[in-house]
Amino acid sequence: MQLDHIINSEYLADQQNKRIECPACSPHRKKKNQKTLSLTRDSDKILYQCWHCQLSGVVNMNQTPTTKTKKITEPTPISVAKEITPSSGVAYNKHQIKFLKDRGISEDTAKKYGVYFDSRGFNGVGNATGVGFPYYKEDKIYAVKWRTLEGKNFTQEGSARTFFGLDKININELIVICEGEFDALALAEAGIEGAVSVPNGAVMKVNNNKIDPSEDKKFQYVWNASEKLDKAKKIVLCCDNDDAGKSLTEELARRIGKNKVWIASIPSEYKDANDCLIEGGSEKLQQVVANAEPYPLSGLYKSNHYENSVIDLYDKGFMQGVSTGYSNVDELFKIAGGQLSVVTGIPSSGKSEFIDMIMMNLAKNEGWKFAVCSFENPPDLHIAKLVEKYIDKPFFTGATKRMNEDERDNALKFIEEHFIFIDYLDGEPATMDSIIEKSIGAVRQMGCRGIVIDPYNYIEMDKSFSETDSISQMLTKITRFAKAHDCHVWFVAHPHKLYPNADGKINPPTGYSISGSASWFSKADVGLTVHRGEGTDVEIHTWKCRFKWVGKQGMTKLDYYPPTGVYSEPNEENLIEEYDWDF
Repeated sequence: MQLDHIINSEYLADQQNKRIECPACSPHRKKKNQKTLSLTRDSDKILYQCWHCQLSGVVNMNQTPTTKTKKITEPTPISVAKEITPSSGVAYNKHQIKFLKDRGISEDTAKKYGVYFDSRGFNGVGNATGVGFPYYKEDKIYAVKWRTLEGKNFTQEGSARTFFGLDKININELIVICEGEFDALALAEAGIEGAVSVPNGAVMKVNNNKIDPSEDKKFQYVWNASEKLDKAKKIVLCCDNDDAGKSLTEELARRIGKNKVWIASIPSEYKDANDCLIEGGSEKLQQVVANAEPYPLSGLYKSNHYENSVIDLYDKGFMQGVSTGYSNVDELFKIAGGQLSVVTGIPSSGKSEFIDMIMMNLAKNEGWKFAVCSFENPPDLHIAKLVEKYIDKPFFTGATKRMNEDERDNALKFIEEHFIFIDYLDGEPATMDSIIEKSIGAVRQMGCRGIVIDPYNYIEMDKSFSETDSISQMLTKITRFAKAHDCHVWFVAHPHKLYPNADGKINPPTGYSISGSASWFSKADVGLTVHRGEGTDVEIHTWKCRFKWVGKQGMTKLDYYPPTGVYSEPNEENLIEEYDWDF
């Protein structure tokens, strides 16, 4: 891919922005003509970033790229035995048939998924006969996972980047996702259509029932299968009956969308779907899938549907949310998934800078990743601001010593790993639906846990409704997204024009001060106001906290450092002021 040639051919005047088709990922997507690669001219350099595949870097004019890029390529088919090509089928000997039968699997089911046997080298045991689970793409095998017939020794050829069996099922109705290849075969053997398996089993690192951020890259297969997952009318998760399986279920539900997911619970006497088939028979496994229940988002459910959640509340109490990075702010509120924070304040009060600081603290301390839709800050400028907050030194030349190039590059690497940007430089209408679509992609591709929309008035409204109704619908949609994907959403909204008091000061706005609709107050889970005080003091007000375990109404202060936009805790003690707003 001659990326330097492509970018150099796109002439940009100084500081101009442009969007083009991404040469890395456009040929492999359904919507091939989408312009996803953002180009920004900065002096004699062009910065590029693809919001779809994360390809990014810098190109010097008329030179080659100066940074290493992340390339998305098609999986390369691997060399396999002739007899397992789709046209020739698979043949088993009596020993192989017995091996399958002992696992409850028939020849026909194994052949449907292309399972075959061959000799391979395994760590610790050398050459041995193994069973191979091929991963297909358009009838070509690009990965095979191997397991010895005796014991549990594994090896792999190629890179399994999607669900096992996804190319072998009818995806228009039902997809049942389980934790291992034999589990998928067991479900298929029980007559369940649409059985597939994750390619790498349950994740190994789980903290407080949450997948460790270091495991995010292992979920790339969800993003790769997005188009097929979206086609399915119903997706059932049938993971192993252990803590790792439960954590995998939660993360898959979050990435796919909890509003589309049903949960099948393996009875406690069985370890997994294959064990259920062997010990309980096909009817029992059919019953497990038939009794799957929708993820508890809406509808009517009996109390036993929530039994596990209630027991968790009893044993562990409320999940208190994660720290904002400021102890005094934590006393007012913390950050919880599945919630909407509405942030307001008069112009130039520091709303965006405050959210940037919260994001940076969460990225550093908790490993969170974010999708940012900032209409008033183009991605390159926004990245520069984030770099300042990461390093705590100015990005640009000024009165204060700026960061050096090594510090800049380290910060850029961190930001590349934790932030992805949604922009509309190509003139595409910024609708709530399109922002949510891109945000879902960010969750599936990167595992994003936070979404920022700043500010709302750039979003195109449905002109067939009143402004009040349009805002209400918009907030309903983003709230549903937050709950479905367990994301925290920050939504910046400007207040209507406020007038000074007799002393010349303006009172801090509240949720009812925001233009257009009272829904800003009613639909927010957390309501925040960022308000400039005296000098470098910035007041943080909470005018709403829907859940007391997240926070409370009140005010605290932070210090603001103008050269970098960094917020810090003041030295004064007991700054928290609790009060009730007169609504």
